Amino acid sequence: MGSNKNRSKVVVLEQRLLKSKAYRSLRTPTAYFVLGIFMTKRQLVKVGRRGKEQWDIANNGEIVFTYKEAKEKYCISSGAFRDAIDELRDKGFIDISATGMGVHKVTTFFSIIDRWKLYGTPEYEPAKPRPKKPINRGFQKGNRYGRNCRKRKS
Repeated sequence: MGSNKNRSKVVVLEQRLLKSKAYRSLRTPTAYFVLGIFMTKRQLVKVGRRGKEQWDIANNGEIVFTYKEAKEKYCISSGAFRDAIDELRDKGFIDISATGMGVHKVTTFFSIIDRWKLYGTPEYEPAKPRPKKPINRGFQKGNRYGRNCRKRKS
């Protein structure tokens, strides 16, 4: 069983998810596609006693899906990928468990969540805004020494 070719290539989606208001309200085909890819990245394990088993995501909070992978492997532009991630977060399908904030070689980790079940109800809480990357610009307003900071002649 050492070969990766023998592993099953099945992706399981709950009927409840497919019929949900959140799933049906996804705006772009890219969002559907990216959600499907996230579902392939999860590692499901059975938990519980026989007869009462449930499936749990073993790698939840550690799922990696990079902009580079989206572009090179799935031909998704960075803007479309960002929009799909934001929409999936807003609808309650995924969450960012640890952010790399766009810093080179710092990985962002995702969780698959089920907040989508409450989408469209009063109990639904939207995702927190995505953390912003700090902007460190060289010459800023008030700096007299920058070449672009000189006063203009009228």
